[in-house]
Amino acid sequence: MSMQPTDSLPRFWGLRAALAGITACGLGALLGTSRYLALPGSARLSWSWDHMPLAITLFVLVGGISVGVCVGGATLLMQRRDPLRLMGAGALGGILAGVAPGILGVAGFGSLDAPYAGTANILGSCLVGAIAFVALWSPQLFPGRGQRSWARQLGIATTASVISLGAFGMMGWTLMRMLDVVPTFHAMADMAMTMGLVPFAILCGVVLTATGGAAIGAACGLVGRMSLGRMSR
Repeated sequence: MSMQPTDSLPRFWGLRAALAGITACGLGALLGTSRYLALPGSARLSWSWDHMPLAITLFVLVGGISVGVCVGGATLLMQRRDPLRLMGAGALGGILAGVAPGILGVAGFGSLDAPYAGTANILGSCLVGAIAFVALWSPQLFPGRGQRSWARQLGIATTASVISLGAFGMMGWTLMRMLDVVPTFHAMADMAMTMGLVPFAILCGVVLTATGGAAIGAACGLVGRMSLGRMSR
């Protein structure tokens, strides 16, 4: 993978990446929290709800900055920005970004005496966050591919993200079924007890952010291809 010289990177790219990550993570957390509150027994927490807004805000800031700077920076450093190379860069950035969000999200919230947030809720929140990040960050990767309204940019980002994350999801599910390693809540709880909560949280964080970073990188590459196709018409 050819890398772009650091002296040619846009000014304040780190701040822009962090803001994109925080915004995306915030939208995902807002959706996930609102859906979680609808679960039976969601108010039965071992930790006072007075502290939850602060904990969620901390998770959004740490997760958003980590994913935004690492995944955004890795994709921005790529000189040739096709979907395959951006997918690899996003995966590398995701590996670097996954430790802190994993500890806060899995070990922190996972240690509370409360109902499970739900796999569909978690995946749906991640999808919304990925769409938001792709919509906010892809213009930084392809600045010369025409001016688009926010509605059109969001539509292209949504289409690319659904295609990319859907392909990753189908491939992952097929592999897990073939290897008979489909994770369940009880299996993950047993693994956490065997490994220890913090190592398990780090493993989950790295795997999830690496996969999500790869999907985001591929989606950004698809946005570039789709934008190029529109300009050539």
